[in-house]
Amino acid sequence: MKHRLLIIFLLGIFSLVHQEVSGQSFCSTTGAFTVTPETGCAPMQVTITNQMTNAESVTYSYNFDRNSTSPPQEADRSYDLTHTYNEPGTYTILQYGSIKDVGGFSLCRDVTVKETRGPKGELITCPNGKAMVTLGDDPVTKAYDVVTINWGDGKTTDVNLKTNTAAFFEHTYKPGNFPAITLKGSYTNSACNTEASTTTLTAAGAQSLGSIRIRTVEMPEDGNAKVIYDGMDGIETKVYVAKGNGEFAFTNQSRQTGGVQSVSVPSLDPKAVYRFQLRSTDICGNVITSPIVSSVVIKEGSLSLDEIISLEWETESNTDGEVEFQLKRNGAVIFTIPPGKRSYEDTDVKCGNTYRYEIVTIINNDVRSYSAPISLAPKSSAPGDITNALVTVNDNNTIGTKVELSGEGLTSEYNLVVERALLGSTNFEVVSPANNQSLQWDDTNVNTSQNSYCYRFQYENACKMKSPSFSTPVCSILLATNTPDIVWNPEAPFISTVETYTLQQVDEGGNVVNETPKGLSTNHTLDLASQSDFGYRIEAKSSDGNFTSLSNVLNFRSEAIFLVPDAFTPNGDAYNERFEVKVYFVKDFKMSVFNRWGEVVYHSEDAAEGWDGNIKTGKAPGGYYLYKIEATNATGQTVVKNGSFLLIR
Repeated sequence: MKHRLLIIFLLGIFSLVHQEVSGQSFCSTTGAFTVTPETGCAPMQVTITNQMTNAESVTYSYNFDRNSTSPPQEADRSYDLTHTYNEPGTYTILQYGSIKDVGGFSLCRDVTVKETRGPKGELITCPNGKAMVTLGDDPVTKAYDVVTINWGDGKTTDVNLKTNTAAFFEHTYKPGNFPAITLKGSYTNSACNTEASTTTLTAAGAQSLGSIRIRTVEMPEDGNAKVIYDGMDGIETKVYVAKGNGEFAFTNQSRQTGGVQSVSVPSLDPKAVYRFQLRSTDICGNVITSPIVSSVVIKEGSLSLDEIISLEWETESNTDGEVEFQLKRNGAVIFTIPPGKRSYEDTDVKCGNTYRYEIVTIINNDVRSYSAPISLAPKSSAPGDITNALVTVNDNNTIGTKVELSGEGLTSEYNLVVERALLGSTNFEVVSPANNQSLQWDDTNVNTSQNSYCYRFQYENACKMKSPSFSTPVCSILLATNTPDIVWNPEAPFISTVETYTLQQVDEGGNVVNETPKGLSTNHTLDLASQSDFGYRIEAKSSDGNFTSLSNVLNFRSEAIFLVPDAFTPNGDAYNERFEVKVYFVKDFKMSVFNRWGEVVYHSEDAAEGWDGNIKTGKAPGGYYLYKIEATNATGQTVVKNGSFLLIR
């Protein structure tokens, strides 16, 4: 039998669960019960009478959610047929169970428990005899249909809470005579009116308006300031404004409602500082002023530096004192500043961009004041001409350039224009890349052993402002041979003048093995007979002592050198009278001169001698002659050199 009942109960539960799955409310109409009473006063005891025949396992939930699709939890189920409600409200009673061979059933009924506690309120009295009652905005008070204010002098005020819009109620007594004032709630159907309790109010003295205060002041670009503040129902609050530290004036803006209020104060100067204050009058006629909140003005600062935006701001004192200032750029806070500071230099800016700035004053008690925004672009002075620059030879195919910048107009980004021309030419051409930002730029498209190159420079900053003109040209030092002399060009490799030249002798590794001061001389005679393998270069020092520059390396080796003239004039003028060949690094010298028919007209084995232009029959006729030189170099190898020259009569 017990097993059968369990199966029937489970079938009933399955039926109810099926209702849940289908998405319907768990409350159905298949049950039957009565509840007494259905309406009553708190505390209210209800009694259940089950009307289901042959029902098994009938349970009740006395505070069920009518919209629920699920059965109540185990803790919320009861087999009791009585229940007491201590708090007012509307409650749903759920009945559910099962019937043998039929299935599960459920039914919901509502009961209403009315409030009987006394309504709440606040009494404010004034020395002049005025009293004001404000009813509570709470569930107890709002449960009644009507609240009766008994002023204690035989007069009453009935407040219909369903239709009333007044925030408070006033009554006037003789000064100093305040009887007991009570509140009592009632219902339109008279139910529970007898059981309802009475509340006696106690005078609270002067009304507190401390909660009426400014929260935000916003100054837009159009000067229509926005003031956001906390108001109070039934209390007229007026907005006042003063320019700078002047007298306050009424703005014609006022409210009498509670909560967050927003008013606009038009036609103000967004570049001027204003102070704002609220003035409210309590029931006793006292004017209560709120803390003062000052607007704040941001402007361009007086400091003028390249690619730096200088900012300053002004404000008057705030009653509650400042916590800090927040500087915004393009809507984001970029810096938090202590209250005593009133300026900032923004270095994270670039020419060509415009930035939008605002300053926010953070005031104690979570108050904010926002400035009108301003838009600024970084400025720059015009850059001057470049006055410090040099060039130096790095290797056969590279000349290094170096520029030092000074003065105004220098920005974080720039274009250093480098132009180049061959020494002696005025055809300068740009050789630097676009937007060159290297102050030490290498020119790799050169031949330093063949030519001297001159460079000039011009600076263009990020604000597209250029130096008035190109710098004074600086030229690389070209060291060349004019055996036995070596020579170099006198054009300075730096903008300042040359103080001195030094001839450096270097080994194959480029190490300096000897130095010869040359002053301002631009040539040097070599003692070739005493040399073996060696190289030379010139080091120049500037007159200001700040720069040095190197020439190309001129290499000499112990190989035969023949210096053969291409003409001579034996005409008796003592100039160029002989055909003389100069040789270096040779021995066993032999030279023969031939006429056009291949006949030897001169032969010598002494390089110090030379042909005077005479032959056995007298003076050789003018014209071209051939020569052949045979010699042995320092390594014992035979060297032969052939060529022609012109005898001029």
